[in-house]
Amino acid sequence: MIAVVMITMASCKKDQYYLYNDIARIQFGPDIKLIYNANSALADTLKPFTFYYDAPEVTQDTVFFDIYAIGGVSKTDRPFTLEQEQLPNANNAVPGKHYIAFSDPKVSKLYVIKAGTVHTKVPVIVLRDPSLKTTTPVLKLNVVADASFQLGERKTLWRKIEITDRLSRPAAWTDSFSTYYYGAYSTVKHAFMISVTGQKWDQVFMSQLAIDLQDYYLSVVKTALINYNNAHPGDSLKDEKGQLVIFP
Repeated sequence: MIAVVMITMASCKKDQYYLYNDIARIQFGPDIKLIYNANSALADTLKPFTFYYDAPEVTQDTVFFDIYAIGGVSKTDRPFTLEQEQLPNANNAVPGKHYIAFSDPKVSKLYVIKAGTVHTKVPVIVLRDPSLKTTTPVLKLNVVADASFQLGERKTLWRKIEITDRLSRPAAWTDSFSTYYYGAYSTVKHAFMISVTGQKWDQVFMSQLAIDLQDYYLSVVKTALINYNNAHPGDSLKDEKGQLVIFP
């Protein structure tokens, strides 16, 4: 009986993205490798993006999110619909200026669950407007009900991007990362780490950084900070808020 119960529970967990069959529904989710990991259910809800590391001639880039059809596969392609939500008291991204509008034919044709599948990557094309040198607009995108799909779970119907052309905190620089490794984030600290180590310390680098290398780089930046402060008596390195830069 225990074995039967465990198999049944595992099957239910596995089938949450495939076998709900009342009607076709759609919702965002984590990377397909993580969909059965309960701790990853709300992963990637926010993706900070910066053009900071790109060459000047780069004028656009693409941010991807994972999306899933609920209720099984279809024999035909099924388009889905996205829209921007205007957030109150926020610097909302402007279509045509900070990103290509979801209704633009150049991208709307990409928003489709292909026949025989229940998953795809959602491309959001962000634009390098000059205003990003001094601002960080936010783009909140929602999936909406249409002829192909009704909506899935409420908490999985949206995703958010913060777009800038300045040095910005990578998503991998979590609160835990601050607590156990490099301390509170600041752009001054971030730039110092880049200059000292020769690494970008962007999302890709940090998400793949092994623990032993984290320890190694921490010793490198700690030593470099001591050397910097010794070379600048009375003028220790401070962040953009005037606080001393500290590595725990």
